[in-house]
Amino acid sequence: MNRLKKLSIQWKVSLATSFYIFLVLILSIFLSAYTFEQKLFNEKHQGTIDTISNIIESYKDYFVLRKLDKLSELVDKLQEIDSVKEVSILDTEGRIIAHTVFSKLGHMDDLNYVKIKDEKIPFFETDGDTVKYFYPLTIEDENIGYAIITYDKSVLKSQVVETIRNFMVKSLFISLFVLTASFLGTFIIAGVMISPLKDLKKNIVNILSKEKERPFHAEIDVKPKDIDTECIKGITNECWLGSKNANDILLSLGEKSLQECSSCEKYKQTVKDEIEQLSCSFYMMVVSLQDYLNKLEEAHKERETLNCMATMGEMSAKVAHEIKNALYAIGNAATYLKNNVQSELVKEFSGIIKDEVNRLNEMTVSFLNFSKLIEPKFQKGDLNKVIEESISLLKDDLDYHNITLELDLDPNLPEFKFDKNLIKQVLFNFALNSIEALEEKNPEQKIIKIKTELIEDGDDKKIRLSFYDNGIGIKEEDKSKIFKPFFTTKQKGTGLGLPMIYKIVYSHNGIVYTESKYGQGTTFYIEFKL
Repeated sequence: MNRLKKLSIQWKVSLATSFYIFLVLILSIFLSAYTFEQKLFNEKHQGTIDTISNIIESYKDYFVLRKLDKLSELVDKLQEIDSVKEVSILDTEGRIIAHTVFSKLGHMDDLNYVKIKDEKIPFFETDGDTVKYFYPLTIEDENIGYAIITYDKSVLKSQVVETIRNFMVKSLFISLFVLTASFLGTFIIAGVMISPLKDLKKNIVNILSKEKERPFHAEIDVKPKDIDTECIKGITNECWLGSKNANDILLSLGEKSLQECSSCEKYKQTVKDEIEQLSCSFYMMVVSLQDYLNKLEEAHKERETLNCMATMGEMSAKVAHEIKNALYAIGNAATYLKNNVQSELVKEFSGIIKDEVNRLNEMTVSFLNFSKLIEPKFQKGDLNKVIEESISLLKDDLDYHNITLELDLDPNLPEFKFDKNLIKQVLFNFALNSIEALEEKNPEQKIIKIKTELIEDGDDKKIRLSFYDNGIGIKEEDKSKIFKPFFTTKQKGTGLGLPMIYKIVYSHNGIVYTESKYGQGTTFYIEFKL
């Protein structure tokens, strides 16, 4: 004790400050560990839930597309999470379509299905440290599948304990470093008490000139000095140091005040006192940050403008949708004129009209219709009749390209509910694809065959529609891509025709698939379950 009393004030201040800082750090470490253990666990738990939810949502489209390989990939990704023990993916009927245990695929999971089938939002079921996370996937409040993830909270707890332990060990080393650094820093500061405000001013100016991201807000109250108000750098009409409108001038300068005024000779000669320099630096910091916030507000307004433009784009899309039927009528009229009016000029301009109508119709139908959410208007009807009506509209196109149409429609086909307009759109898309495939191959006899049939397998009944052409066909490497949006092998194609067909068929709870050999022809099949 006597030795401590004999130490100089510099040593006493350094030791006392360092010891105090060390005690505060140690107490803070243990208090933080005690206080935040549960918080860390909750964050870890919530992070696990968010990770699981994000991974599942990222695979949502594959529930719609019934991509079993992708759903298996989803199971593998979920299993990479440490605490996850079991993953089960169910379809809308409760059948397991992906699972951590391969042997369970195809089995019905009645127990879990009963719990989740009517749910629209995720929920939990806890048994000790074991948690089941039930996650229904929905589109427009309609379930498209279910994911059931079983994970162990004890794994999360052990991770939190390990994290706290590592934190405490690292914090102790940091505390020792801080203790040493605080002692040396305090020792130097205590010995150097000559010009603290000047050093502080320099540090603040250096920080503010490089970093302007911290939001400050303060009233600016600059008292004008009795000096020449001319701005020697010419960036303003008058120098703000001597102006009565100092606030307005500073606000107009914004971040320029830090860049230009702090290095100005007049500023250095006028503001000599360290405290005054600190105040002026603070004012310049405030207006610089205000300038930043103003720019941020402008960016926000620009975003709102873009959103408004997007809304106008949607309105334009609706208008374009309304004119597509008129385009088709114009195209048919042009075809009629070309085939029935004996005038080369009329034929030439009719061909131009037809080409441009086809181009515009393809753009409006493909891009605009594909962006819309398909909501079928189901009405009971005769599929054969809809096919005949659609073919009658396509007759001129087929005749123009010398295509023979063969219809094999099952007369015993029962009526069922479907959207007539959407099915017509499917037929039109198939027909346009077939025409292009036939033109590319240009066989001696161009054939399109449409067939309907009723398929019965016990109590399971379905209607199959097939659309065949002997065109160029589809390459083997392209078969898996044809229903993906924007994939096309055509120079002028949009890549949305077949994806649109897929969306329409799926909206009818049906399936669509294809059989094709390159160079021989293609058959598309659509099956509607009754």
